Amino acid sequence: MPATPHLVFPGLGGIYRGLAPVTEPFIRVVAGGSLAVHGYPILFGNIGAAAKFLESTGFENGLFWAYVVGAVEFVCGLFLAIGFLTRVVAVPIIGFLAVAIVTYHWQFGFAWENRGIEYPLFWSIVVLHFLVRGGGAWSLDAMIGREV
Repeated sequence: MPATPHLVFPGLGGIYRGLAPVTEPFIRVVAGGSLAVHGYPILFGNIGAAAKFLESTGFENGLFWAYVVGAVEFVCGLFLAIGFLTRVVAVPIIGFLAVAIVTYHWQFGFAWENRGIEYPLFWSIVVLHFLVRGGGAWSLDAMIGREV
């Protein structure tokens, strides 16, 4: 294993050590919260608009898929944010993001500014981390003492 590099500014070591325990839960909360914020208006707002969009991208029965997308984003996003069934909810989130990449974003290339794969790919990798590592010490899974 490689040696730990020495800090250029050793005085920052205390700050880094102090923040280290909160960075992973912060990322989990932001990732899950962002998904939930995207899913909320689908489920509780204009489901018809989401259904129409999904049909325009080639999905048959857009209303069904709008409910699926809304539920994955909102429910799984909330569960990810609080770290409940973290690994379980990571699977449909990654699946949803992979489908979004392949069926819609791929045609626009990489850059998110052009609706490309950058944003869903980034969040897929973030959620993959929680699939592999679980919710972490500051999760509901850890409080319950059970994890898949």
